[in-house]
Amino acid sequence: MGAQHPQDRGSNTAAGVFAWMLNVTSSVAIVFANKVLMNQKGDYRFTFACTLSAIHFLTAAACIKGSQLFKPAGEAAPRLPWKDTLYFSVVAVVSISSLNLSLLVNPVGLYQVAKLLIIPFVCAVEFFHPQIQRRFNSATVACIAVVVAGVAIVTVNDLGSGVTHLMGVIVAGVSVLSSGMQQILCGTMQRQHKLQSHQLLAATSPVQGAMLMLLGPWVDAAVSGNWIGNYQLTSGAVGVLVLSCSISVAV
Repeated sequence: MGAQHPQDRGSNTAAGVFAWMLNVTSSVAIVFANKVLMNQKGDYRFTFACTLSAIHFLTAAACIKGSQLFKPAGEAAPRLPWKDTLYFSVVAVVSISSLNLSLLVNPVGLYQVAKLLIIPFVCAVEFFHPQIQRRFNSATVACIAVVVAGVAIVTVNDLGSGVTHLMGVIVAGVSVLSSGMQQILCGTMQRQHKLQSHQLLAATSPVQGAMLMLLGPWVDAAVSGNWIGNYQLTSGAVGVLVLSCSISVAV
């Protein structure tokens, strides 16, 4: 096999940098779009985090199905065993729902700081898991310890000042655990079934969307005390909702 041409390597690097910047930008943008939509003191007060997650997944599923129409006729669709699809979907549903619930009940600062614990959690699982047993050098352990200590200080400070409450911290904790497990499962299933990330999303997003659409309104009613059927939809809310769904496809 011949060596890769320098121009090709440059193009691959540029594409990688662009993809990384798009992911970071969309990840930040969707947080603010969702907060504007769900802010209980704002103009729209769409306090239905789980239902919003369902709409995101169904939008992603529709976009993926649409893109598959332009694939070559002979190209096979990705296959994922039903058991693995269901397992991954349940974990992903808990992850995205708890993240959006955390954004609903917590300030943006605590929501973002809590997400920093996902990497230490993943590292801990990989360290103690008997089939992985990953080891980390002292510098990495020191960095993880600093992150954990910083999150603990911010959390205690927010609790003490009344910025958040115990239930908000619990929801943030659930989001960390479930999101970490989703990341681990994502890598495991991609390696096991030889899938790319978009193929895994194509196989699971319809199931995740359907699960959340069935259960989400009931969870939202229990958390917020409001039923989505009684929500007064305005043109402004529709615009922010469309923006949120559009960004979710890029994340």
